[in-house]
Amino acid sequence: MSLDSSPGSRGSQHLFDDGQMVQLFNEPGPYYSSYPSLSEWREGGTDQDYRAALREFLQENSDAPLFLYLHIPYCAKLCWYCFCNIHISNNRERIQAFVNTLNLELENLERFFDQIGMRPNFREVHLGGGTPSHLDHAQLKSVIERVRSIVDVEQLAEFAMEIDPRTVDHADMEYYASLGVNRISFGVQDFDPSVQGKINRVQPFEMVENLLDTKTRSLFAGVNFDLLFGLPGQTPETFRRTVELTNSLAPERVAMIRYAHVPDVRKHIRMIDASELPAPELMPGMFEDGARGLMHEGGYQWVGIDHFAKPQDALAKASLEGQVGRNFGGSSTGRAEYTIGVGPTTTHAFGPHYFQSVYDLKQYRARVEANEFPIFKSFTLDLMNVARRDCMFSLQCRRELVFSEIESRYGIDFRATFGPTLERLKRYQDMGMIEIDQDGIRVTDDGRYFIRLYCREFDDYLENPLAYKIHGP
Repeated sequence: MSLDSSPGSRGSQHLFDDGQMVQLFNEPGPYYSSYPSLSEWREGGTDQDYRAALREFLQENSDAPLFLYLHIPYCAKLCWYCFCNIHISNNRERIQAFVNTLNLELENLERFFDQIGMRPNFREVHLGGGTPSHLDHAQLKSVIERVRSIVDVEQLAEFAMEIDPRTVDHADMEYYASLGVNRISFGVQDFDPSVQGKINRVQPFEMVENLLDTKTRSLFAGVNFDLLFGLPGQTPETFRRTVELTNSLAPERVAMIRYAHVPDVRKHIRMIDASELPAPELMPGMFEDGARGLMHEGGYQWVGIDHFAKPQDALAKASLEGQVGRNFGGSSTGRAEYTIGVGPTTTHAFGPHYFQSVYDLKQYRARVEANEFPIFKSFTLDLMNVARRDCMFSLQCRRELVFSEIESRYGIDFRATFGPTLERLKRYQDMGMIEIDQDGIRVTDDGRYFIRLYCREFDDYLENPLAYKIHGP
C-alpha cells in the first residue's frame, strides 16, 4: 500500500466540490481515540479495581512501553471555544494546593510501584491541561521532581508540555528545557486577529513568531501547533492564511481539528455567537485546503486522521514505518502504547482496561489524600472489543486493515465475524473511498478524509450513528 502524503487523487480538482462528499464528511460520529468511546464507559470503577488491573498488567508486561499524562487544569484566562476540563484562576494559593495534591498522587503511584516491586517503562510524558505553563517555576519544578521519582526523564523518547504563548517569555522556555522538557505544544487555533477576538484568545502572529526564535528552537526537539477549523468569523480565505503563517513558522507537528460547538456540554461556549460560525458545507473544504497547504507548501506528511508532521519528525518516520499509534491525544509515534494518567479527569488505558479519574477538584483532593487513586469510571474490554479496536486503529494509523493479522491475533475468521460490517463498507467502496479484496481493506487517497466513518462501521455500541452527540460531564 502506498504511504505517500498526497491530499487526494483528483489533482487540482477539489474533492469537496462534490456535494455528496460534503455531506459524507459532515456525518456525525466519534473520532475513536478509544473504543468503546468514553460515553460507553461505566461509572462505578474503584481504587481497588484500578490497583488490581494495573498490578496484573505490569506483572505480566513488565517492559510494556508507557505514556504518562499529567492534567493541570488551571488557566489564566478563559478561551470561549475550549472543550477541555479547566478552571480559571490566578490565585497562587489555590493553584499551589492543587499542585500539592497532584504531587501526592504521584507519591501514591510511586508507593504502589514499590509495593509490587517494579518500575514501569515510561517512554513518554505529557504535561497537559488547562495550561501547565500557568504554574510558576517553583510549582512546575516540584511536579517534575516528583515525576522523576517514577520516570527516568533522561531516557524518555519525548517529554512534552503544553504552553500558552501569551503568558511566557524566552526565559521561561529556557527554564522548561532545563527541567527536561524536549517538546512544546502551542494552542494556536487561528492567526486571524478578528477570529482571535471572537474566541477570547488574542495572541498575535508576531508574539508566537518572536517566542519561536532560533534560540528557542534549539532548546527543543520539536514544536507542535493545534489549529481549529470552524471557529466564529473564519472563512476559507482566513483559514488558508493561518495555514500559510503556520508553514512560515514550520512547527514539526500540526494537529488540524474541527471545532465542536457544544454549548449544552460546556456552558462558556455560549459566549460564542453561533451566527458567526462558518456554514457546515464550508467545513470540509477548509480542512481539504488546510491539508493541501500543509503538504504542498509546508512539506508535511499527513498522519492518521488529522495530524501532520515534517518528514524528519518522529511521527512522520513512524508513519512511514507503519508504527503510528492512537491514544487519547490523537496520533502518536507508537513508542508508548499504554497510558497512565495523573490528575483530575485523566484517562488510563492498559491491556483490556480503561479507567477515568474524577472531574470535581474537591473529590479529587479527598480521594488522593485518602491514598486512593481517584477512579470513578471504567470499562474492561472483552476479546471482540479488543479486535474491533484493533481494526479501527489499523485503519486510522496505517490506512489499511489486513484480515490475516486480525485472524491470527484473535483466532477468528474475519469474513465470518465481520460479514455485516463488510457489507456496510461496500457503500464506501462504491464511492472509491476504500478498496476491499480477499486480503483486506485499503484506504484510497480521497478516502482518507473519511476514515472515522469506516471505523464507525466496526462500532458495536453506536446503534444510531446519525444521532451521535459529543460526550461531556
